[in-house]
Amino acid sequence: MGVWRHMALVGSLAVGCGGPLPEESLQEGERPQAGSPAEAGDGELTAQWGSPALGTARLVKDIFPQQDVPAWFGPFPESLVEFRGKLYFAANFNDGRRELWKSDGTLAGTVPIKRFPPFPGSSFSSMRELTPLGSKLFFVVSDEAHGRELWVSDGTTGGTHLVKDITPGAGDSNPNSLRVVGSTLLFFTSTLATPTTPEHTELWKSDGTEAGTVRVKDLGADTSVGNALLVVNDTLYFNFTEPAHGSELWKTDGTDAGTQLVKDINPGPDSSFPFELRAVGSDVFFTATEPAHGNELWRSDGTSAGTELIADVTPGPDSNFIRVLEPIGNCLYFSTSDPSTRRARLYKLKDATGDAHVKLVTTLPNPFSQPNVDGTILQSVVANGKLYFELAFFGFGPAPVDSQLWVSDGTSSGTKLLHRPLSLNDEFGSTMFALDDRVLFSGFDSATSLELWVTNGTVKDTRLLQDIAPGPNASYPRSFTRVGSKVFFVANDAVHGNELWVLPLLNSQQGANETAGE
Repeated sequence: MGVWRHMALVGSLAVGCGGPLPEESLQEGERPQAGSPAEAGDGELTAQWGSPALGTARLVKDIFPQQDVPAWFGPFPESLVEFRGKLYFAANFNDGRRELWKSDGTLAGTVPIKRFPPFPGSSFSSMRELTPLGSKLFFVVSDEAHGRELWVSDGTTGGTHLVKDITPGAGDSNPNSLRVVGSTLLFFTSTLATPTTPEHTELWKSDGTEAGTVRVKDLGADTSVGNALLVVNDTLYFNFTEPAHGSELWKTDGTDAGTQLVKDINPGPDSSFPFELRAVGSDVFFTATEPAHGNELWRSDGTSAGTELIADVTPGPDSNFIRVLEPIGNCLYFSTSDPSTRRARLYKLKDATGDAHVKLVTTLPNPFSQPNVDGTILQSVVANGKLYFELAFFGFGPAPVDSQLWVSDGTSSGTKLLHRPLSLNDEFGSTMFALDDRVLFSGFDSATSLELWVTNGTVKDTRLLQDIAPGPNASYPRSFTRVGSKVFFVANDAVHGNELWVLPLLNSQQGANETAGE
């Protein structure tokens, strides 16, 4: 079949896609411009970039004991979320203590809400999946009396309690994959396999009360839920594995009848392994594998008939490594790796929810001459209508030999290198976080190692924001979470270990609203 199915190449850009496309296809000599990080300016990042201006990041509170381990290891604040205008997070200590904390960004206002004492084996069972829903904060934790179950908090110690002991006594129901769908929390329970019993999965829902926490559907034995889940409108899509159909795309609306296989893409017990789920409008885009086309890009409207192959990038049964990136308006970006040139290719899907059209934005350069070094896009965020992404190059080892930050406005000439390298550690990848018209990220240079950087999409204004661990030490900034006029994150300043930090947003409208409401 042809390279593209159910689409046509186009030369104009739909409204909301981020900028005009050239009328002609990409010419062989046309390549993205690469800027040098040395061109970065020395000025402060102020409100000229737009509100808000960025202050100086500071340590919020020293919660965890210092550990004699690599700087990115050891206990640290986890599962950071905004809830009721404050930051909530989990603290899992090496001695088995688990604690729910909240912070307003001050030392005095950073306090534990609920402490769970250690018990035999508790050091292997962390507090996870903090999930806000209205006036309730759900999370999963183990205690000695109930095992691993679902809990809920209203932000107070007295209002933090077990929702329901789904597996009575000390046994675990292992709630996982918590997702908010409408006004309901959906989650799965998993009974792990033993030498005599198979793994068993159930779908549950909860309103935060014991009576309102009920099983939606028994999904059977020898089943499991994958890590590709996506809420679109009032439907949860997920990849699910069961004996009759293998790993395929499923959906649920929170009812027994509405929990069903979307389509058996690879018929029978073989799997299509749906992954990389993204939403554009009410449609879901994902990668899937089947014998005729290999691993390619698919689209679904939630029905079997409306689930179809969108792009056969590598014609025939050969597979392609596809990354489905962030959408901008009605455009979906995705990338592939050209097996002949080892270069990553950036595409965009125009009018993704209609008569989808694919455009090759550009083929990204590969600076390495070795035939075994491949370029691939690892992650992306959207800020101010532009796509920011990490382009990494891998050889035989687990760590990238190079990792670069790029930006694209959807055109070849508007696709530019901003900074290199990002993290080259195989155990700690760089983090990217969209903040209004900017992106915060963990960037590397030889003088400061891996630290907090910021960009507005130009080489000139891509710069180190703060050297949190002075000199050649790396602070490994990560887990960025905005709460009003503050951005919280985790970093290691080489003195206190991995702790909670806060970056003030000095002239944030949200901050002004917070102040007015005090």
